[in-house]
Amino acid sequence: MSFFFVEPEVYKKYKDWVLAMSQSIQVNYVEHLAPEKRKPGYSDKQIAEALGLDMRVVREIRCVGEREFYDIDEWEKATEFKERQCRAYAERGVASATGKYFAAKKVKKVEKK
Repeated sequence: MSFFFVEPEVYKKYKDWVLAMSQSIQVNYVEHLAPEKRKPGYSDKQIAEALGLDMRVVREIRCVGEREFYDIDEWEKATEFKERQCRAYAERGVASATGKYFAAKKVKKVEKK
């Protein structure tokens, strides 16, 4: 297994930019916004190109920065959410988060009739 290291000065200089640009912290990407107003995060490659860094440097900064940004409770909530979604997909062929939108569409169709 290989080991990759980023100089602390480089990490400190770019951490906030990398996290702000990444998909880790999604700003203005909520589903109720019109698609043209959404601003999804960039991939590590896109961030690297924008900041003039190697993609491995960006990935390392992002991964370490995420661990600093989110506390353990947040990681546990995310893991539980993902497990529920996977289980729902395995059981019904659709994730539970997506399933609620299908149910809402059915209600709207019935209301229109």
